Amino acid sequence: MKTPTRPIHLACALTLSLIGLSATVQAETLPVAGGAVSTSLTGTVTVVNVEQRMLTIKTPEGRFEVLRVPAEVKRLNEIKIGNTLTITETELLLVDLQKGADVGEPSVSSESVIVRDPGAKPAGMMIDSLTVTGIVTALDKKNASVTIQGPDEHITLKVEDPSMLDSVAVGDGVSASYMRAISGEVTF
Repeated sequence: MKTPTRPIHLACALTLSLIGLSATVQAETLPVAGGAVSTSLTGTVTVVNVEQRMLTIKTPEGRFEVLRVPAEVKRLNEIKIGNTLTITETELLLVDLQKGADVGEPSVSSESVIVRDPGAKPAGMMIDSLTVTGIVTALDKKNASVTIQGPDEHITLKVEDPSMLDSVAVGDGVSASYMRAISGEVTF
């Protein structure tokens, strides 16, 4: 079950296309927009296969879910049949519109971080982040579209609310930071 915690705004749609993501768009004022969605899965561990790095859990609804466990998870051997496992995935997007001469070149940067809980039970978080920047190269208010130069190509995007283009100018920078955090916790 996905539960949105904040709406994703128009500016997100402009920048999401630069990184191949899609979103439900709601018009709001620029320059900053953001959104987050979290999904949780909880169940009782029914199978632990350390060699194949696989777990099977049974959800409270009776569904069986098979999970591939990444190599970054170091305490897989401590998870036992009958333990309760909760995994939460959160996706976060922040968008910024940058004006003026300080706008940088289009670029992409990424980072991955592992945070381990040193407690008695296996727990931790994997965080992957991606930041994409681009520059507005054309505006077409009549056709409600904007063209952005990304790191590899120009992309022309339709805008739901043409009045949103009133606060955007050629030369403005667009920056989107996307983060996905997956946390897991075992209860004995």
